[in-house]
Amino acid sequence: MPVARTNAPAYNVQTAVDAEHALIVAHAVTLEAGDNVQLQPMAEAAKKALGAERLQVVADAGYANGEHAARCEAAGILPHVPVKRAVNNQGNGTLFGREHFRYQPETDTYLCPANKIIRRKQLQRKNKAVVYRADAADCGGCAMKTRCTQSSARILTRLLDEDALNRMHQRATPEAMRLRRSTVELPFAVLKYHIFGNPRLLLRGTGGAQTEISLAIMAYNLKRMIKVLGAVKFTRQLNPA
Repeated sequence: MPVARTNAPAYNVQTAVDAEHALIVAHAVTLEAGDNVQLQPMAEAAKKALGAERLQVVADAGYANGEHAARCEAAGILPHVPVKRAVNNQGNGTLFGREHFRYQPETDTYLCPANKIIRRKQLQRKNKAVVYRADAADCGGCAMKTRCTQSSARILTRLLDEDALNRMHQRATPEAMRLRRSTVELPFAVLKYHIFGNPRLLLRGTGGAQTEISLAIMAYNLKRMIKVLGAVKFTRQLNPA
């Protein structure tokens, strides 16, 4: 993964941190430029490492992914992730946004602000979404059309896992996001500036990067366990005899 405006190699380092003791319970090094495909694998890795039947996971908006949210719920994991919705930028941003349209699950249709039905028209398998289109006759004679669309009819899209995405967003309360910041940011800072001494990896290739990160995380976790348990108790735990 190249860094923007440079040719330097870079890696996406993922960590899952225990909120109680700030221990890193799972980690990975990937070449993915973004985090939106990391929610499920990191959540499941943390669940396995902790041996938990159910798990609460908090992440920032970069991890928002409806498909991953649904898979996590099916696996006994409840993700708390805010979702950044796309803004309707047509008409200088003054047109109705999707929040003005009410989805009706019993009929799989939308109800527009003028109380007209917008029906399902197409399944986009590649985008994993459904397209809904209003009747052109309804839009053509609507007094609200200038506030709704510049086309002949209003079109909406809905993800196949929209409900899971919405539930995940509702769980991402301000309290949950404060917990995320206070839990995750400190370990990264310690790794970068206290263990590595700088935010750069010395080894090249994903294998080398993974080895270097693993050693650094082991050092971090050892330091953290000494902090939590105290040096004497920690030493006794290492040598129970």
